[in-house]
Amino acid sequence: MNARERLLATINFQPVDRPFRWETPSAWPSTIARWLGEGMPREVLKDFYRMQSVLGFDTMRWLPLGTWVREPWTPPFPYKILEDEGENMVISDIDGVVKRIRSDKSDMSMPQFLQFPVETMEDYLTKIEHRLDCDNPSHFDEKWHTLVKEYSEDRDFPVGMWVIGPFGHLRNLFGDENLMYALYDEPEMIHYIMQKWKEFYIGFLKNVCRDVTPDFIMIWEDNCFKGGPLCSPDMFREFMFEPLCEVVQAAKELGIAGIFVDTDGDCNLMIPIYVEAGVNGFYPFECQAGMDIREIRKQYGKQFVIIGGIEKLMLSDDYTEEDMKREVREKVVPMLKDGGYIPMLDHSAPPNISYNRFCTFLEYVRGLGADSGNESVE
Repeated sequence: MNARERLLATINFQPVDRPFRWETPSAWPSTIARWLGEGMPREVLKDFYRMQSVLGFDTMRWLPLGTWVREPWTPPFPYKILEDEGENMVISDIDGVVKRIRSDKSDMSMPQFLQFPVETMEDYLTKIEHRLDCDNPSHFDEKWHTLVKEYSEDRDFPVGMWVIGPFGHLRNLFGDENLMYALYDEPEMIHYIMQKWKEFYIGFLKNVCRDVTPDFIMIWEDNCFKGGPLCSPDMFREFMFEPLCEVVQAAKELGIAGIFVDTDGDCNLMIPIYVEAGVNGFYPFECQAGMDIREIRKQYGKQFVIIGGIEKLMLSDDYTEEDMKREVREKVVPMLKDGGYIPMLDHSAPPNISYNRFCTFLEYVRGLGADSGNESVE
């Protein structure tokens, strides 16, 4: 099987020749710096996709239409350094968020968020709405037309596309605290913004799929923390559920097989809502928030693909190799027997994981996959 066939079979709980190899969603920049000093080939710096090859991941590509938490706005806000404080800087980023960050090693700490682009309806109408134009030709530049040829329907690798989810979009506009107030104080504004979000993504997905149909979309939400959802399930249903349902339905009608949600934290209360909306995959299932992929599978059966759930801290310098192997063995073996599972850490690899330990992890988890009893397919 090629990488694309393998991922699509996993989505559909069909037999695969081996598990899809995507054992970490990413690694922190400081982790990469450590690994380079510990023997990882420096060629990974030449091209993001070289790292997939060096680590033996299955080849996959992402459409260059927004990334992770970044909105696909046209144009983006201008990036500005507002204050240079030496150890820290105050910047205004391309999402229009003013924040204080470390001048170096910024991935080692959370930014201090100072101001978000929307506080009033006028802010939204003047700063944001014109940026949500699904027909803006700058989405599809010369680079896009080159990629269309590479990502033709006979490709042997899967293609993904980031979608900023309804909660993620509101969070980017207001920030967590201001959003919580706006849900109560300005319901008409929130409904209006969600309508515009829905219209943008339905139109955007249609325009994208005229040229290339991604195999999956990854809906970035991050709407949970260790104690549960950041907004109540009832509030999500009131403002975000119906727009999400329509976007998911549009994606399925366009032939997109995987509808995945990315959220950290304890998402137990949100999973049934997303499943009802048509989602068929989740990641990363953070162990520190109490998420146990074995219990999730028992509860939901084969309703959705599970990606992740391996405790990343067990690979760190604080634990032994046997600790790591026990964590992997006790989760990966039963999950692979059920199918619909991609072994992966429960978040990006932090810098307290050595390159040698990560390579040992890859070798071990892949060995378990080869011996998992999953039916072989030529």
